[in-house]
Amino acid sequence: MAVVYDVLLVRHGESEANKAGRLAYRTWDPPLTELGQSQAVHLMQQLRDWPVKHLVTSPLLRAQMTLKPLADHLGVVPTILPGLAEVNLGQWDGQRLKDLETANSPSFRAWRQDPEKNPPPDGESIMTVGQRVLAALETYVSTREPGLTVAATHADCIKGAVLVILKAAGPSARSLWVPNGGQLFIRYNPPLKQWGIIFSPLQKPWIP
Repeated sequence: MAVVYDVLLVRHGESEANKAGRLAYRTWDPPLTELGQSQAVHLMQQLRDWPVKHLVTSPLLRAQMTLKPLADHLGVVPTILPGLAEVNLGQWDGQRLKDLETANSPSFRAWRQDPEKNPPPDGESIMTVGQRVLAALETYVSTREPGLTVAATHADCIKGAVLVILKAAGPSARSLWVPNGGQLFIRYNPPLKQWGIIFSPLQKPWIP
């Protein structure tokens, strides 16, 4: 049987930026809110008896805090992967979504319609985000013992990964919703050099 590598992508818990409706990439590295910390504990409770072998995380604080309860329970130090960092928001970094919507600029309207063709000014497209996330994970899992990897990252990182795997168009990102604490299974097949999505409810035991 060919060796495959399974990854559970997890969006971080609610952050102070989420609560304030602000975009946060470089200028602000907010912590989790009280609700976000509860979501992190819930993640640990969900996965405490699963055969988790590896933990990886975005370098941003909100992702690291999301994995901390699980890491403490497992006695594993998460590996920081820069490739799992939030989408580069360019000139919009640190701004409130409400203010951007009120300004009603052509660039913001275009981004709302198609984040692939119209990324934030000086920022990243959604497919570029997905490609770097999958590349970082491929490099990591390919040098580790096979087993379940839990990866804490961000909403657009998960959306981008889905679009790349499905070879979907950029506008499809607007049809995807990743809540705080949202999760997605993906699997890397080395012989095929291909990622796929595993449709397996988290409530059921993980099956390799």
